[in-house]
Amino acid sequence: MKRLRIWLLLAGTFLASICLKSQEIKNVIVMIPDGCSTEWLAFGRWMNQGLPLHLDAQIRGLVRTYCSDSPIGDSAPTGSTYATGHRSRDGYVATYPDRSMDKLGNRVATDPQMAFRPMFTIMEAAKKKGMKIGEVFTCYFTHATPADFLAHTPDRDQYARICRQMVCQAPDLMLGGGSFYIDSALNLAGFDALSEMDEKGIAYAKDFSGVKKADCQGASKIWGLFAPQDMAFEIDRPEDQPSIAEMTRFALEFLSRSDSGFLLMVEGSKIDWGAHDNDVPAALHDFLAFDEAVGAAMDFARQDGRTLVMVMPDHQTGGPTIGNYRSSDIYAEISVEDIFGKLSRYQKSVEQACREILDDSRWTEGSSEARKELIRETLESDFLLAGIPEETLGNMAICLEKEGFSDESTRVLSAEINRQSYIGWTTHGHHGGDVFFATYHPDESRCLRGVIDNEEIAPYICREANLGNLDSLSMEYYCPVDEVFPDADIKMAGSGANNPGEDPEYADIRLKGKKLRIRLFPNQDYCEVNGKRQPLPGLCIYNGAGFYLPDARLWLE
Repeated sequence: MKRLRIWLLLAGTFLASICLKSQEIKNVIVMIPDGCSTEWLAFGRWMNQGLPLHLDAQIRGLVRTYCSDSPIGDSAPTGSTYATGHRSRDGYVATYPDRSMDKLGNRVATDPQMAFRPMFTIMEAAKKKGMKIGEVFTCYFTHATPADFLAHTPDRDQYARICRQMVCQAPDLMLGGGSFYIDSALNLAGFDALSEMDEKGIAYAKDFSGVKKADCQGASKIWGLFAPQDMAFEIDRPEDQPSIAEMTRFALEFLSRSDSGFLLMVEGSKIDWGAHDNDVPAALHDFLAFDEAVGAAMDFARQDGRTLVMVMPDHQTGGPTIGNYRSSDIYAEISVEDIFGKLSRYQKSVEQACREILDDSRWTEGSSEARKELIRETLESDFLLAGIPEETLGNMAICLEKEGFSDESTRVLSAEINRQSYIGWTTHGHHGGDVFFATYHPDESRCLRGVIDNEEIAPYICREANLGNLDSLSMEYYCPVDEVFPDADIKMAGSGANNPGEDPEYADIRLKGKKLRIRLFPNQDYCEVNGKRQPLPGLCIYNGAGFYLPDARLWLE
């Protein structure tokens, strides 16, 4: 009898294991700490009193992050790679590159038939499957990484075009910054974002309480945009802005009500922004806030049992180090207090300090000496500096007077703060080293491990969550209009007809030998056939290189 019990126990364990392995992933959470260098892991632990980060237990290996034609990647192409499974060029948002590298690193042209073609993303694939989709971020929604999963353009700065695309194939939930692009700016480009959102049943709020109210009232789609542009750094965050962890928890609760599952992208956007300015308190506190969001996601996944979590930076920024040239000969003598004591007592970002200096009446009304004294007082009180050289104060004052509130002004203050510390930096730009990746899968044996390529992430997610083949979906849903209608006469109308940076008003298509006139509207999910509005089976993309649309022959024939 005892042997029988043991056999039944082993058999039950085996069968449970088989069931678990065969069980399809229902939910996917992709988390991107933008521009996060691997060094921030050690920074975070020291600032966390040596305790482990939420990330630590799930770190599986490293990701190569280069883009199609350079060893150093930009957020647009590297985020697009995570979204589509293909590398692209600097500035390209989920768009096939026109230039790549061969095995020796030489730059070469890509297939001209593929160049500039929109690439289907994991978020679009999830939406097509019937899953709920959502995004959480601390930048503005038209910025590179949020756009990478829902928009397509070879120029990441074309915010009007990106906004139109993201509104027209709206996610079920959007939480972050960017209300400016909804409220007014796009009306100037002939697109009434508010009306479009209302038509699509999107509840729109500018504060977190408004988001919760819309949820209580049963809204099926909610956009909460809590700042005109980007949200504040975590260390400067006002009470009326939610933390990234709070937004993530809400998103998980909201999206998980779906029986068909969900795909959520969470970006710690401004780790990158702080690192660009070598602003240690800004980047570090945003990283720690992001780690709290990772904790929320991992807790959800462990309890749910059918959720895949992938966490990986898109690239590294700034080259931060614990140790610099000042510590070269004494590194073994430096204590934790020497390195992190002052840093742990900083109460604001360098950016915020710069802003406050320029807003002070002593700056706007004071003499040159008064301005230098204001800078000295600010750096002494906010960042515990001492003995700032007069020449340095003079150079700071000149920079702030010339540049006003800008990256250059923040960086000139950061330089002196870092000079008096043991924190090093190598650049104000991106750098090309491998980044860490962390993952949670309910079946541990199916986790990715080792040194992987950034092109492996999207196909892996598609296999685990049964999202389909992205390459096939790209060819099906984003066909060049002259492939769909090879014998047609195509004419574009409006001011954008001859300007790749603007959308045309429409494109008229006349098929030879047929009394059929089709009118395509850029970045919309409908067209007109002989003057009557008809739905499209997907979004008609216009990205400056041309029109791309779902194979319209399927519904015209």
